[in-house]
Formats: sequence, C-alpha cells, structure tokens
Amino acid sequence: MTSTLVVYLNKKLTTQNQRNQVILENIPNGIVAINAEGRIEIVNKATCRLLGVDKEIIGQLISEIFPESNLPDITKSGLTQYGHKIELNGHTLISNRSPIICDNYISGAVAVFQDMTELENISHKLASVKQLNLELDAIIESSYDGIAICDHEGRGIRINQAHARLTGLDASHFIGQNIDDLFEKGIFQYESITIKALREGRTITSVQKISTTGKQVLVTSNPIFDIEGNVSRVVNNVRDISELHELNEELRESKLLATRYQTELSLLMLERLKKDKIIVESPGMMKIFNLAIRTAQTDATVLLLGESGVGKEVLSRVIHNTSNRAARGSFIQINCGAIPENLLESELFGYEHGAFTGANPHGKPGMFELAHLGTLLLDEIGDLSASLQVKLLRVLQEQEVYRLGGTKPIKLDVRIIAATNRNIWERVQAGTFREDLFYRLNVLPIEVPPLRERKEDILPLTMHFILLYNEKYRVVKRLDPKAIPILEAYSWPGNVRELQNVLERLLVVTEEALIQPLQVQIQLSKFKTKFNSPITVNEILPIQQAKEMLEKELIIMAFDSYPSIRKAAEVLGLDHSNVMRKALKYGIKK
Repeated sequence: MTSTLVVYLNKKLTTQNQRNQVILENIPNGIVAINAEGRIEIVNKATCRLLGVDKEIIGQLISEIFPESNLPDITKSGLTQYGHKIELNGHTLISNRSPIICDNYISGAVAVFQDMTELENISHKLASVKQLNLELDAIIESSYDGIAICDHEGRGIRINQAHARLTGLDASHFIGQNIDDLFEKGIFQYESITIKALREGRTITSVQKISTTGKQVLVTSNPIFDIEGNVSRVVNNVRDISELHELNEELRESKLLATRYQTELSLLMLERLKKDKIIVESPGMMKIFNLAIRTAQTDATVLLLGESGVGKEVLSRVIHNTSNRAARGSFIQINCGAIPENLLESELFGYEHGAFTGANPHGKPGMFELAHLGTLLLDEIGDLSASLQVKLLRVLQEQEVYRLGGTKPIKLDVRIIAATNRNIWERVQAGTFREDLFYRLNVLPIEVPPLRERKEDILPLTMHFILLYNEKYRVVKRLDPKAIPILEAYSWPGNVRELQNVLERLLVVTEEALIQPLQVQIQLSKFKTKFNSPITVNEILPIQQAKEMLEKELIIMAFDSYPSIRKAAEVLGLDHSNVMRKALKYGIKK
C-alpha cells in the first residue's frame, strides 16, 4: 500500500513538474534563476531567445553568460529590485529581480525579463504622432484663412481661430453639428458647398456672405478620400475677400479717376497746343506731344528724330514752354549744320576778349550760357564735327563750359534737346559720331513721324496755313474741297514745311478766291521736280503688280486733277485711247 502510494505521488509530482515546465516555457517573458553559487538552474525559451543561446547554459555561471543581469548581487544583498533596464543585443529589457529564500537562507535569485523594444518603438511612434499633431495644430491655427474640417456626413470635426473670427461662431457652434444647419440658420447665405463636395466628390469653390459678420468670403471645399475611394473628410478653406473686394472697388474708382484726369490733361494739352497755334489731329502725333509734355516735367536730355520739316523745332519749344524752365530761362536754338565749324565753337561756348582776330573786345557769351536755367536746342546734331563732339561731351558730363581764350569754368544748368534728320545710329556704326555722346543724348528719344504717315493732320494744317496767310497777305481765299484728296495723296518729302510753302505759294499766285484742284496739282508737280522725291515703297511686291498699282494711282490722280481725259492723258504722257483702255482695265471712271 505504501509503495503504491509512493509511486502515485512520484507520478503525480512528475506530471506537475512537466506541467510547470510547459508553463515556464510558454511564458513570453524571460525567466532565469541561479543558485547561491551563481550558476544557472532555470532558464526558459524566451531568455534563450533574448540571449541568443540554447539551454545548454544550465549549470554555467551567469556572470559569464549574462553579466548584465547582476543576479549575483541579489544573492548577496537579499533585496528585491524592480524596473532594472538592460540594453541587450539591440533589445531594451526591463527586469524584476528577487532573491530565493528557503528556511531563512538565500539559496539563489530569480529574474523576470520583459522585452520593451516593441513598446518603446510604439512609444516613439506615439510621440512622433503627438508631435506631428502639435505641428499640424500649430499650422492650422497659424493660417490667416479660416479652416473647417467635416466628416463624411458633413458634421464639424474641428475649426481654427481664423474660422471663428470670420464666421463669428466658436467651436461649440460647429463641432458635432451638421454643416447644413448653418445654412438653415442663415449664417451662410448660399448653397452648402461642403455637402456638394461630399456628394460630387470634387473640389468646389464659391463666394459666400456670412450674415453674422457681414464679411464676404471665398470658400473652397476639398474632399479627402479613404483607401477605398470614399469621401472621408472635407476640408473647407475660408478666405476673407471683403478687403480685397473693397480694394478692387478702390482700384476701379482710381482707374476711373485716372481716366478722367487723363482726359482732362489731354484737353488741357489740346488747349495749350491751340494757344501756341500748334495743329495736332492724328493719334500718333497726339501721343508724341503727350510724351513731350510728360518729358518736360524732367530735366533729362531729349533726342528728337525725324525727317526735315516734321516739326522737331515746334516739339522742342513745347517741351520748353510746358516745363518749369520757361519761367526761369530762355529757349535757345542753334543749327549745328548751318554754321561753319571754325565759327560754331565760339557760338556754342563763347569767347573772352582778344580770343582771336576780329573778336568782340568785350568777349561774348555762347549759346550754352545764354540758355542757362533754360533749354538749348542743338539742331542737326548729326552734322557736328568730331572735334566738337568731344568738347560737347565734356560739357554734358561736367555741366560746365570754358569760353575760347578763357581759363575759368562757367557752371551751367541747361536742359539739352538734340535734333537730327539723320540716322544717327548708322553714323555711330560708321565711326563718324561718337558712341558715348550718342548715349549721352539718347536718354529720352522721341521719333516724329513724317507727314505722309499722319494724313489726318493734312486737312487741319491746311486750314491753319490758309487762315495764317489770308491774314498775312490780307486776302480772302479758300481751297476747293476736291483738292484735299490731292494733298493727302502726295508723299510730302519736305513734310509740314513743304505743305506750308505750297499753300503760301498758292495764296500768292492764285488770282481767284477759290483755289482749284488743278492749281494745287501744278504746284505739287513743281515741287516734285524740285525735290525729285522718290516713290514711297512700304513692302516688296512683284514688279508687274507694283507697276499696275502705280498706273492706277496716277490715272486716278490725273482724272481728279484735270477737267478732261485728253488733258489727263497729256500730263501722263499717253495718248487718249491708251488712257481710256487702262481706265477701263482698272475700273476707273471719269
């Protein structure tokens, strides 16, 4: 009976030990126990995995296998320690260590290890997520635009302070509330674009007016999709455009005001031009005179370009007369191409007494001195000699002049206007005009178009000159309106000056009160011969086509100028039948 009981108990004990061993092996935490000598007696799979060893370590000294455990210290102190942190093989372990006490005797020590590596990773990730959330919160709150986020049903999740400022509603009126409620309450006065973005799954933008604050806002609703492609969130951006709208209105009013001022300035300019008896009708010349008047408000050097007779001198006087220099100084002009070089220097810079034979014994101021505080027009500047170009450049750079025979500089305050009918840049490239002087003069270039390119000015100029010479010669004559097309068709190589001369001659030589088209044509023919002006060609054409165009134009001009086809044919140098045939070809009727 006794032996049977012993066998039973041993079997029971063995079963219990096996069960305990299975439990020990399946515990996820590492467990290791040592005896009083520091040798390992118990170790489970989790510990072996962490140490990278197998169970062959039982019986070995733990100080050799796992010195970080410090279990021998526990057998010496007999104290339990909790939360001991160990870094082992890339793992972070937390261990609780206790002495094994049997019959008041420390027979060993046991340690339980928990691998905290994954938990630490999760903790770091959580910390990163928290930091990211803080940064996102800071970004959202720092936005000057209002931001509101809704869920997939249109309920408010969060708003920033800017949204509360723009709408006048704090978070309690928005979070957890359906966005449609705000429209039903009349806070937003138009359709809910949040619901529209949810429904249509696309970005919607709309201008809204907020009743609580009276602000006009631009709202943009952007849907956010989950991995299945469903709308999970809608982010609303609310931008205050009330100030922008006000600025836009102010800008519109400013533009209207500027337009009105521009109109008034144009009218004032026209009045000033009429007062100075300057005739301007074409848009191109209006722009040029407008530019000239604006230029007059500065002291910058002006370079006037254009053919002879286009009105460069008139334009230079306008610049002077509309500037503040008109009240302080004189308008002085000198034609650099009309005065011999040996005299031009003394005319420009003046001379002291005894500077040369025949000089004024008291000396003489030059044009620069005479123009002090005023304006000096250097006409035909392109004809200036190389030596005088150097001296002129120095005067422009130093703003002072030396008289011939003088040793003291004379300080100047002169506005320079240069004018030329030459292509001055070609002269620079050819080496006959100094490039540095060109750049000194070419600060504000103004190119005056020839009269043939501004035919709108021909009629008003004609009327002006007829009135002028009627008054001058004490006659009463007028021009047949049929003569105007003849004047407009002419190329005017001498420009306004030629037109003026032609009209003066017509008023002098015409005996009748009405100047006929034929008389105009005769005078223009004389001027054509005198000037030998070339035909103006604006584009390359086939020779035959150009010839036909010229024939047609000449026949029309002859028919308009002469009373009979026979007379027109005579002027054209053709026989009567030939002219009739060509007129029929071009569809010209007399």
